[in-house]
Amino acid sequence: MYLAAHAVGLRLPAVSLSGVSLVKALLLAPVLEELIFRGGIQTLLDRTARGARPVVRGVTVGNVLTSALFAAAHLWVAPLALAAAIFLPSLVFGRLRQLYPSLLPAMVVHAVYNGCYLVTGMTWSTRF
Repeated sequence: MYLAAHAVGLRLPAVSLSGVSLVKALLLAPVLEELIFRGGIQTLLDRTARGARPVVRGVTVGNVLTSALFAAAHLWVAPLALAAAIFLPSLVFGRLRQLYPSLLPAMVVHAVYNGCYLVTGMTWSTRF
């Protein structure tokens, strides 16, 4: 209740449900971002002694650094608070990369996350 009462001042980026926007959010972004961040950056970092060092229960330094970069990369399309909030799901995507030999699980969960954001953003914009 407290959050709802104070949420009026919080603005989420505009949500578009056009065909092109859906393809970008549910297919293009998860595939390209996971290829770059988890397939490229995190894989390279996790191959180093420092990057492979665990921070907490299987989350490596490489995953944390990659997630920080991932969140920072979203600053050009999202306000600071939302970009910072992207850090936590990014840790999940990174952990999936560590658990499976394929990027596919991280891509699928990323797409589901984006889909949830679209639905939440659409609901949010119709309420406030």
